[in-house]
Amino acid sequence: MIKSEFSNTTELHQRLQSDQNADQTTDWKTLQCELDDGPAPRASIGLIALASDSVIEPELRRFLPIDGVGMHVNRIPMPKVVSIDTLGGMAEDIASTTHGLMPDGRLDVIAFGCTSGAMTIGAAKVAELIQKARPGVPCTDPISAGLKGLRALDCRRIGLITPYVDSVNRVVENYIREQGMEIVVKGSFNQAGDPQICRIPPNAILEAGAQLKEADIDALFVSCTALRTSSIIQKLESTLGKPVVASNQALAWDCLRLSGFTDPVEGYGQLLRI
Repeated sequence: MIKSEFSNTTELHQRLQSDQNADQTTDWKTLQCELDDGPAPRASIGLIALASDSVIEPELRRFLPIDGVGMHVNRIPMPKVVSIDTLGGMAEDIASTTHGLMPDGRLDVIAFGCTSGAMTIGAAKVAELIQKARPGVPCTDPISAGLKGLRALDCRRIGLITPYVDSVNRVVENYIREQGMEIVVKGSFNQAGDPQICRIPPNAILEAGAQLKEADIDALFVSCTALRTSSIIQKLESTLGKPVVASNQALAWDCLRLSGFTDPVEGYGQLLRI
């Protein structure tokens, strides 16, 4: 056994020495360069996306400017059914998912990409778990961003559209009311989970929102990152004559501002122009 171990160690040493000698005699030419700030010099955004959400990435990329802004994604486990239990269960994976999010790269902000999950777990708890894994990096989530956006637009009386089942809707309604918003009118598509929510047509959201034209509201909030809203926000604002704030739109806005990117983004509603 001793002889065998010594033999393996000797062989390893000989191989390392051979590699070192090869490096010293290489005919590779060293090319000169001066490193820049990488592909995201203006804003480097980290996103924790649900494994079940096929909408959030393409939607956020539409809301985010292209030049100088990067988005880096890691996915967190999430069953196909959205319930209080499955939403709350994500808490145990937030830190580990954050650890795997560009561990050796620069991040200016980290976004937790689930509106109802942030309300179920608690936005403060989500932020605590993210910062435990990545101290010092600002973080946000869709409901924190949405409420911040509504306040920035000076809106308190809102219409609320969600895609959730009633048990989740109750959590959402209570959370929003506790944050000082008045929900004047509310409606839900009542879908079981992301595989169905991702298939709700944008025109269905547009038509549902348009029905609130005569409602006494300051703004409309459309909750859920799995809803496709980028193509209809501007149209819906024109129809209502009032701001429309949606989960992914608000998340993009807050990520940009927390990253120090202050340029207005045109074409996706009033919020992104603030």
